[in-house]
Formats: sequence, C-alpha cells, structure tokens
Amino acid sequence: MPDYVFVGRQPILDRQRQTFAYELLFRSSLRADHAAAADDAATADVIANSVLTIGLDKLTDGRWAFINVTRGLLLAGTPWMLPPDKVVIELLEDIEADAEVVAACHELRRAGYAIALDDFVPTERNAQLLEFADFVKVDLLHAHDHASARRFADMARLGRPALLAEKVETVETFDRAMLDGYKYFQGFFFGRPKTQHGRAMRANQLAYIRLMKAFNDPEVSLNKLEELIKHDTSLCFRILQTVNSAGFGLRTSVHSIRDALVLLGCEKVKRWASVLALAGLGGRDQTQLIVHSTVRARFCELLGGRSGGSDLASEGFLLGMCSTLDALFDCPMDAIVAQLPVGADTRAALLGQSNGRRDLIDCAIAYERGEWDRCSQLAERMKISPATLPTDYVEALGWARELTKHSASAPASETDKPAPVAAKA
Repeated sequence: MPDYVFVGRQPILDRQRQTFAYELLFRSSLRADHAAAADDAATADVIANSVLTIGLDKLTDGRWAFINVTRGLLLAGTPWMLPPDKVVIELLEDIEADAEVVAACHELRRAGYAIALDDFVPTERNAQLLEFADFVKVDLLHAHDHASARRFADMARLGRPALLAEKVETVETFDRAMLDGYKYFQGFFFGRPKTQHGRAMRANQLAYIRLMKAFNDPEVSLNKLEELIKHDTSLCFRILQTVNSAGFGLRTSVHSIRDALVLLGCEKVKRWASVLALAGLGGRDQTQLIVHSTVRARFCELLGGRSGGSDLASEGFLLGMCSTLDALFDCPMDAIVAQLPVGADTRAALLGQSNGRRDLIDCAIAYERGEWDRCSQLAERMKISPATLPTDYVEALGWARELTKHSASAPASETDKPAPVAAKA
C-alpha cells in the first residue's frame, strides 16, 4: 500500500437533480509509468484499502458507488472485494466482449452486481456486453454516428439499460439530455449558473447576502450574532438540531443560540450558520450543490490552514463556500461579490483571477474533478504536501455529512437502487 492515496468522488444525479450515486476516483502515489499489470495490482490494492479504511458509506453518504475496473481487474476478481448491494461495477470503454470477459460478467450478474459500461459506443467487439448492463454511460462531448444515436434513443425509450450522460458541464446540456431521454447525469452542470446577461439579484437573495456578510464579519459581537440567528426561526432551529446531534459529542443539550455560542465558540457557529442558511435558501433541486459547497468550504479551510495558518483557514472557508454562489443564486459572480465584505485579493480570487487565494479554490476544484497532477502542483505551490490532500478531503466529507444531514436529502432508499437485468445462463 502506498504512503498516501487520492480518493475523490463525482456525483451522479437523477432527473430531479437529486444525488443517485457517486463515482469514486482512485489514484495511488506510485509513479504513472509502471507496467499495466503493476498498475492493475496497485489499483486493486488502492480500492480495497480505501474502501476498508475509509468506508463506502463515508465516501458516498450511503448511496451507490460506481467503481471503474479494467479488463485486468475484472479477470483478476477485484470486484469480489466489494459489496454487491453497494457498488456498480463500471467496465472501461476499451474492454471487448471476448470469452473471458463474458464469463466474468456472467459471474458478476449471478452474484448480484450491477454493471455499467463506461463511455460506450456499440461495435461488433463490445455489443454483447449490453445484455449484462444496467447502465450505459455516454460521453456527450463527443458526437456519435447516426446508428449509435438511434440505438441510444431506443435504449432511452425502453429504459433498460438506463442511459447515463457523462461530461454534462452546463445547465443547457443537461436540459438537452433530459429531452433525449437520459435518466442519470454526471458532470459539474449543477455547479454552474445558466447563461445570464446582466441579470439582477432578487430581493430575498440580497437579504441572504447581507446576512452572510454579517456572519463573516470578524468584528461582529456575540450579542449581534445571536440576534441575527434568532431572527430567522428556521435557521435557529436547524443550528440547534445540528449542534445537539450525536456527532458533536456534547455532554449536555444546547437549548439556545447563546449556549451554542458560549460552548462551541462564535467562529464555529458563524460557519455553521452560513452553511445552514445556504441549505435553507436552496431548493430541493439544489441539494447536491449545497453538499458540494459545504465540502469545498471545509476542504479550502483545511488547505488554507496548512498554507497560511488560522487566518487563511477562516478565509479559505469563505472562499470555498462563496465559489458556488453564482450557481446557487443563478446570478453572475460579479453581482454577488459586489455585496460581500471581502478584500481585493479575495474578490479577485472569486472572480477567477490568479493569486494565492485562487490557488486554494483551484486546488479544491482539481481534486473534485480527479485532476490529481494539477491539484498536487497547486498544493506544492502553496507549500502544502500533496500527501495531506486525501486526508483533508475525507475529513471534509465527514464534516459536511454531519453538518448537512438535517437539511439535505436522505440517502437513497431501496427503491432507488437499480434493478439488475436478468442474469443470463
């Protein structure tokens, strides 16, 4: 097992923009120029140890985990390390339906595993894999020939296997895929606003921004903070509910915002209030964006602490959370930044200009996307050891899960799980 392992996740959403599953991304710290067989062995070790050490539930919030396997991993029996009621085995696009692969797929089906075909374009060499597939993932960034398009349209009408659109990077692409009959969607469209031209913020959004401004004012007094939170009954209730949950381990129940401020400290309560206010403002179709924002905020906070100490940690949290506000409000970032009490460097970072604070955001984004080399380079530029990134990301996942569990949607139920196709003898 290598000294450290990169483990990330990318959400897979359904037609209501609710989280159906996460694709898990793995990479060891081993050099990338090993032979293929060594890569397969290392990847199998990484998957097994990551799942056992971190736990699938922590990585996926109890939802399905899509996990990529190569032909070598499939034939080596790597999927058998994983629980069939929690994972979808994703066969990579270069796997062909030879006799060994077909036999392995039969065994997976009989054992109850769901199967996905990654970046699938039907050919004579892989068409037989369709009989085993619960999901077919289609890369929307690359055009397909007319025959493939017709075949995907037929799949969408039949609903079996379910079509999953990959690389959905804009809301407009998501809307088109919805019309084409896709059932599931993967990409970062949920974290981007629709194309807008000078759209003004709504009154309730401005009110939220002002509240957020007060929460992140370092000079705000305890009394003022208490009044701000108590003024919003729903927010007050959610904070008390969260603080009293088992995850905080308090020996006594907290019955007022002042108790929470005294016992836990103003800084912690301000951050929780900011995140929970996000959840209260967001609609049901923004649940994943709320979770995404919370994880990024905490991840940026941890990165900031490693790079510049407590001051940059606090700013890192604000940077991470604010970096998704344009999508949450469906409003241009410059209109939002104009309402925030931030300095010139932070303002520039949120507007995408290159500086040290922007490096925090870009490092988090690169990790989210599985761009391991880029996030490592950015970490080193901030004087952070890349070895700490996986630990910090997993810590951010756990922190966000505890914080948002009272406001985000519950994990997938049994009825949300894919029904496997009938096993073939």
